[in-house]
Amino acid sequence: MDMEILQDYLPEARELLEKAQEDTLLLESDPGNDEILASVFRAFHTLKGGAGFLEADHLVRWTHHLEDLLDKLRSHTLTVSANMIDAILKGLDVIDNMLQQLAHGEIPAPGPVDLGQVIQQLAAGQTIESAMSTPYCPPTDATLLASQRTTVDGHSGTYVERTDVSSHSAPGSNDEISEAEFEATLDSLYGNQAPGLADAPERFCLTGDEISPEEFERVLDQLYGGQAPGYDALERTTQTQPASVASELDASAFHTDLPVQNLDAQQSLPTMLASIANPAPAASAHAQSMPEAADTTLRVDALRLDAVMNQVGELVLLRNRLASAVSSLGEENEDMTRIAREVDLTVNDIQSTVMRLRMQPCKRLFQQLPRVVRDASRQLGKEVKLDIVGEEVEIDKTVVDALSGPMTHLIRNSLDHGIEPPEVRQAGGKPRGATIRVAAVHLGDKVRIEVSDDGRGIDRQFVTQKAVDKGVITTDQAARLSEQEALELIFRPGFSTKDQATDLSGRGVGMDVVKETVRKLRGHLDIQTRLGLGTTIAMEFPLTMAVLPVLYLRLRREIYALPISSIESLLDIQENRIHRMGGRSVYRVDGTQITPMVDLGALLNDRPLRLGSEPIEGVLTERGLFMVSEVLGNEDSVVKPIDFLAEQTWYQGATISGKGNVVLILDPVALIGHALEYSGTDRTTLDQRGAA
Repeated sequence: MDMEILQDYLPEARELLEKAQEDTLLLESDPGNDEILASVFRAFHTLKGGAGFLEADHLVRWTHHLEDLLDKLRSHTLTVSANMIDAILKGLDVIDNMLQQLAHGEIPAPGPVDLGQVIQQLAAGQTIESAMSTPYCPPTDATLLASQRTTVDGHSGTYVERTDVSSHSAPGSNDEISEAEFEATLDSLYGNQAPGLADAPERFCLTGDEISPEEFERVLDQLYGGQAPGYDALERTTQTQPASVASELDASAFHTDLPVQNLDAQQSLPTMLASIANPAPAASAHAQSMPEAADTTLRVDALRLDAVMNQVGELVLLRNRLASAVSSLGEENEDMTRIAREVDLTVNDIQSTVMRLRMQPCKRLFQQLPRVVRDASRQLGKEVKLDIVGEEVEIDKTVVDALSGPMTHLIRNSLDHGIEPPEVRQAGGKPRGATIRVAAVHLGDKVRIEVSDDGRGIDRQFVTQKAVDKGVITTDQAARLSEQEALELIFRPGFSTKDQATDLSGRGVGMDVVKETVRKLRGHLDIQTRLGLGTTIAMEFPLTMAVLPVLYLRLRREIYALPISSIESLLDIQENRIHRMGGRSVYRVDGTQITPMVDLGALLNDRPLRLGSEPIEGVLTERGLFMVSEVLGNEDSVVKPIDFLAEQTWYQGATISGKGNVVLILDPVALIGHALEYSGTDRTTLDQRGAA
């Protein structure tokens, strides 16, 4: 296996596979679309060609079966059916598995025999039932097609494959011709004699496209009579060509399919090679006059891109330290100030350019969802339409890669828990068909991804009671839960409102995966629901994961940082706005907003801040109000992971400030959740795992 070819083949193959799946799903609603049929056919054809260079025979055979089926569909010999769509999608899954084996340096194993037979029988025009019950035999008009090809190692040989007269067409022919034109062409080529494709004997009834030794010998006899295949003649012809021309006679430049009886051992093959090696002068001059198209894209290994981004992060830290050093100079130095300003602008430009390199459209994240909705809705017997909005919105590659699984969990959860059966919807005055909407919205320096449905919504009381019954929370804790906190119980590990697990949900794992992934990506998770009308789960992420703007704050003698994306405003703490509700400290921000209040001194230092005795400022976030000693200022930071702490901590990571000090970046969601969980209990029972 040529590893260089493999490295080029795999990315293109995955793109082709994704495109083929997307187009196959479109065929279900538009089965007669010739453009889509041709697109899927080309995908399988290209996949097969690349697999041949890699000598991945099982992948070649599998893509050939699918290519044969698509060839019948695009020529309208067969009509697209639901069974065909199912078979093609399952075939794509098999190809995906084979590509994963190739990525690990392994030769792909054979695909499932039963599915392969089903695909071949569908291509032969049989129904899915007969395809499952009858062994595969070639169609009555099956023929053996011989072609002269050059293998990867440079040797020339004869390739024999089983095909159908109806599906055989001249290579490279895309334009439709009438029957009269076709008959006239045959007459000019062969007179009144048919082309003479070698008929496959009826006594052979083999699985797949396997050619028996007897069939192969018979083809060789028709090609060469009793004489050897004529490598000497081939070599003589090749040696008479210039070296540059002979080197171009490889598998990519030479692929000609000819009917068996049209090949002549002594003349046809050498003549054919000579005609390919020496094109007509007019055609050659025309090709030379055509301007060469410039390649505007470049594939770069993701690890190299990550390395560049890390170096840019280090450059940002040095920029911060330079600015801090210049500002601390005793005397103002205009040259140093100007240099620091120019460095700041240059680093910002470099940072912005590299960030754009990592941005990818959300389409790559969403393109798997139509398949998920189709399979799950059919399994559940529900009628569901998927609307996707904002595929062109771009977000960091890290987010796209990490959200593939969580998005699948959200869709399946909505289908299984949220969407009612068609009869229930109809009885409740709703349309039988439900709608799931997936949207990506660009919000300044954030991207918001929403998954919403028009199903039954979430019953907070039912969820709370289930959590108590399963021991997730106590009765006392349930009594103190706000409506939003009751909804967020669905994200607890191991919690599910279903009593029995199914293939789609019920294990209490999926939504926990969603929450943990959002947390690791420094995102924000929000859930809104209306009983009987539907549910919306929204996730907000920063545009880039490489650089994080933070606000530095002081807690007595220690310096911490909070992500600016989580901060709403800064407040002066007023004692008359502090209240106690349900054993918790809350702060009245204005006439309508009341938010939980968290004393970071008590939480991180085990020593509460004393209002009136020491300076206190408030940092209002989307989840609560933090009490700190002083707010210092903001800065772009590069987040470094804290690998030596437990997985569940109160910190998002660490960074280096402009003064060169290591600063811990607080996780506001984790801090608020911990404070609320332990509110009203003795301070000595607080978990000290997040203490500095």
